[in-house]
Amino acid sequence: MIRLLLLVALIVSGCSHHARARAEHILIVTLDTTRSDYLPAYGSSRVTTPNLDRLARDGVVFEQATTVAPLTLTAHCSLFTGLRPPHHGVRDNGDEPLASHHATLAEVLHGRGFRTAAFVGSAVLQVNRGLARGFDVYRDGINEDPWDRHSVRRPANEVVDEAIRWLEGGTGLPFFLWVHLYDAHAPYDVPEPYRTMYSEDPYAGAIAFMDAQVGRLLDTLERYGLSQRAAIVLASDHGEAFGEHGERGHGIFVYQEVLRVPLIIKAPGLSRRRVANVTSLVDVMPTVLDLAGASPLPMDGVNLIPFLRGEAAWPEREIYSESLYPMRFGRNPLRALRDGRFKFIDAPRPELYDLESDPSEQRNLAVERAALVLAMSRRLSALGDAASPLRAKRDLYTPSTETRERLASLGYVSGK
Repeated sequence: MIRLLLLVALIVSGCSHHARARAEHILIVTLDTTRSDYLPAYGSSRVTTPNLDRLARDGVVFEQATTVAPLTLTAHCSLFTGLRPPHHGVRDNGDEPLASHHATLAEVLHGRGFRTAAFVGSAVLQVNRGLARGFDVYRDGINEDPWDRHSVRRPANEVVDEAIRWLEGGTGLPFFLWVHLYDAHAPYDVPEPYRTMYSEDPYAGAIAFMDAQVGRLLDTLERYGLSQRAAIVLASDHGEAFGEHGERGHGIFVYQEVLRVPLIIKAPGLSRRRVANVTSLVDVMPTVLDLAGASPLPMDGVNLIPFLRGEAAWPEREIYSESLYPMRFGRNPLRALRDGRFKFIDAPRPELYDLESDPSEQRNLAVERAALVLAMSRRLSALGDAASPLRAKRDLYTPSTETRERLASLGYVSGK
């Protein structure tokens, strides 16, 4: 099988090129709960990540990528549909599964003849949450007992072991592979040698461990001659707060420590560069469709390829983010709008920050820039509520007992 894969790759590489190179294979790796400002590719020295660094050296690094929500299921639904949460309807991890009428990236690529597989590390993304559609293989590692810790999450090496076995059993067809690694999500269980190396910062140790597993995936692609014809996307669903604004963890607030995420794309025909323009996770699907030569679909996201290739000027973007998770605790939902340097948070006490001069969001400008607050508030309402008004707390979907127990064991909902 591997020899056939290699033969196909060599034949394709020897063919005459079209005006725009296409990716024969797609690999998307999502690193759960990973802050961009912890990575050397984004200027940090807290952790060593040689494999993410080599992706960054050879690819496009988006310096201001933004997630739609600080929650795993919501963010992944946006990444794989190109839709904001109000449009795809999955507003938190305990919400109803992604509805079948929303086309996913896996469904589109499978329809174009791609072999598809997903290997995920957390019960938040288990097979019944709506993202399995379009995948020939979808492995979540979930077993019968929802309170068995190993049934709700598994380490990166086990996830990558399965992904590599699947790659090595290939048929020569183009593939779409999604690998999700959950190790940077608390509580941390970092293996050696990373546990000792990062004994004072287990979060950094978890990132180093995931980096090593990403390296195994990249090495496998290179070993079989597939990497030059593959589009590789590395992203995070959200970051993590360490008390900067009173939150430890994620899910409630919508400050930059949880909204700004790494996004790196390496693909045929794309020159390595760094992009300072604001982008969103909803841009991943339309961008990957272009790289794969697929027709565009109606989406909230923007295809970034024409801008990366210099075929168009970068557009002015308004980036939407939200968290409805506080409603489960009787608190107000939070929504945010990023417009260039300014970020507005629609909270009981409105907040406005100039991220260029105040990237840590310490100085609220809402009072002195009241006109801007009003304008951004109106635009935020149009983006966030037009298709799906915020539900009252009593109307929130109640997950099944089994799903609720699994989410409870991960700290997201009460198990009662």
